[in-house]
Formats: sequence, C-alpha cells, structure tokens
Amino acid sequence: MKKIIYFCVLALAITLVNCGDKNSDPEPAKTLNKSLITDKKWVYGTISHYFRTDGRFGSATGVGLGKWYWINDSDSLMKDYDDNVLKDEVWYVEYVTDSEMKAKWTKKGSWDIFIKQ
Repeated sequence: MKKIIYFCVLALAITLVNCGDKNSDPEPAKTLNKSLITDKKWVYGTISHYFRTDGRFGSATGVGLGKWYWINDSDSLMKDYDDNVLKDEVWYVEYVTDSEMKAKWTKKGSWDIFIKQ
C-alpha cells in the first residue's frame, strides 16, 4: 500500500512540474546600456530630454541647453546647464533599453519611466 501511495505522489509531482507554461518567454533583463540613451527623445509626462551623441542635451532639433556626461563611468549622469540660471542636475539611471529609461533626479527622488518618442 505504501508503494502505491508513493507512486501516486511521485506521478502527481512529475505531472505538476511538466504542466508549466512552456510558451511564455521570460522578459529580458533591463540593464544600463549607456549607448542606447543618445539620439532619442525621452518623455515622462510633460518632461522631455534629448541626449545627443556629441555630449549636448536639449532638443532633437539642435537647441542645446548644456552638456551631459557620465560621472566616473557610473550610473550617474551630470546635466551641466550652459546658463547660470538653472541648477545643474545629477541623474541616477537604473536602466536604458531601446524604448524606455528608468531614472531619477535626486538620490531621494522617485524613479520615473521615460518612454522613447
């Protein structure tokens, strides 16, 4: 009798393991691919930014607001405004994909998802 119960439990366990959804592909990990941040318009609500490959940021049409660069090859990005009116910003970037970027403006700020447009 114990052999029959053991066999039934084993068969049930094998069945449950094999019944998993085999058609669902796991979502690829979102990583900080720094090369994907440039030459795209990134939008979050009414806020938009365009980081150019020449190290300037501003608009896609060429109007520049200042320089941008990665700080010490880290996940921190400096936005250095040309004028002395706007305060320079440090952005913390968690990931950049081909279509979205997750970033925040201050260490204590909330993470925002910017969408490529």
